[in-house]
Amino acid sequence: MSEEGLCIVCAVKAKQKCASCQTVYYCSRDHQKQHWKIHKHQCTPARIRQDEKVGRYLEATRDIKVGDVILKEKALITGPAQVTPPVCLGCYRLLNEGQVFCCDKCGWPFCNENCSTNDIHLPECRYTQARGEKVSISTYGVPHPNYQCITVLRCLYQRDNDPKLWEKLQSLESHCKDRKGTDKWLSDKKMISDIIMNFFKLSDKFTEEEIMKCCGIVQINGHEVPLVEPEYVAVFERVSMMEHSCKANCNKSFTSNGEILLCAGTSIPSGDHLSVCYTDPLWGTEGRRHHLAESKFFECSCSRCADKTEFGTMYSAVKCRKKNCKGYLLPETFLVPILHKTKSPDPNKKNLDDKFWKCNACDDSISDAIIQQLLQDIGKELSAMPKEDADACERFIQHCCGYLHPSHYYITDVAIALSQMIGQESELGLTSVSDDRLALKTQLCKKLADLFEILAPAESRLRGSLLFELHAAVAETGRRKSLTDGPAVMLGYVTESRGILSQSAQLLRNEPPELPEGRLARQAAENLRQMDKLILTLSATLPSPL
Repeated sequence: MSEEGLCIVCAVKAKQKCASCQTVYYCSRDHQKQHWKIHKHQCTPARIRQDEKVGRYLEATRDIKVGDVILKEKALITGPAQVTPPVCLGCYRLLNEGQVFCCDKCGWPFCNENCSTNDIHLPECRYTQARGEKVSISTYGVPHPNYQCITVLRCLYQRDNDPKLWEKLQSLESHCKDRKGTDKWLSDKKMISDIIMNFFKLSDKFTEEEIMKCCGIVQINGHEVPLVEPEYVAVFERVSMMEHSCKANCNKSFTSNGEILLCAGTSIPSGDHLSVCYTDPLWGTEGRRHHLAESKFFECSCSRCADKTEFGTMYSAVKCRKKNCKGYLLPETFLVPILHKTKSPDPNKKNLDDKFWKCNACDDSISDAIIQQLLQDIGKELSAMPKEDADACERFIQHCCGYLHPSHYYITDVAIALSQMIGQESELGLTSVSDDRLALKTQLCKKLADLFEILAPAESRLRGSLLFELHAAVAETGRRKSLTDGPAVMLGYVTESRGILSQSAQLLRNEPPELPEGRLARQAAENLRQMDKLILTLSATLPSPL
């Protein structure tokens, strides 16, 4: 039997559901049309759930396909990053000395007069006026302390000016209890709370508790929006309820006007939790877990962190030191307690764990101290490596394969850079690179695309960019082969390249033109049109099959 509910408009029994979100009932088509003006703002294939372990989370209300936009949401609050050079407080673009317009009411600098009248600027403008002295910014191009408190100040302003928005902000996680006493807490108290109370003279208006809670809300729920340089920060309501996973099933992007887009990175069955990655999925397990403990105050135990091999990729594995052994070292588990390190670190342990790394072939074991020293040395080598130097990247990869698994995160990091670098050294592009380098680019792109399909399938921007590079390498290989083997060979390579490019375009289709990946998406669409023409031309030159 069909499920029954109550019509959202008239409260009579109804069987018809909204096809998109599957959560709202209607007794008739007319009532569905009548309610759409209201419902369209909440209609998403996800509903809010709650349990003791993860708190509030989003659950799929129907089967969701790869690439589907699950929700689009406007920010509750936006503001400059905590550490930033002077930026326009209307559009967040970087300001240059001598090219600013100062608000005639408060003195804060903007890129133009129009931005200075943006309502988003009202909080700091009114509080600056109330203190009785205009702000004067005289240094540009370097981080300025006056900007550290702006986003928090904008949150606090809502308490007395937009109670509904204030209530939404206050419902978000702040982890005040976990943050209290940490270095970040003490820094925020000095650089944000004390400035709001003393510089803005608001000690009689807001308590330290209110200010520090808003600091936590921004820290825990803030998203970096990369539409301008430098990035700015935005806090969203529903997206803040997203669960974390290092192998997430969703990804986020942004529209040109700063709305957040939540898209399905994998197929998501009805009833599954929706997740995004709160940290950098390109980091190793230890790096991801430490970052989450320090910034989000929880110890990740997702499926990727729980599997020491990271789904068989050996992404954090170190080569066994025994002669002639072809095995790799990993600890028994990465799921060790680490939250205590953020609150009360033991200086004698130097952040080391009481664990041993064991070989999967010969059972040799090495202490964590030795492994961490090796990784630290390789990290220093990576930092010192000349940037934009393809030869240096190749040498680093060859050298480190003697110590690390070929898919180790350090090697992968350099491999990504090298795969994109090959063909960019000259204005002639890939036509100027050697056959060996072209083959290397193709090999790297294929390997990396396969690796991230396993490790981080929802990372559409990275995967789409790698496939774009791969399509170019395959097409150039076909061009070179055709010089000796004829148009039939060229047709095969171009057809293969087009298939790869089509995958890239699908992965990047929701990216805005302000981002490099958005520009790649538009280039991919143009390349597809050109390749279709080329395929038709090549097909016409070949003899028809009997």
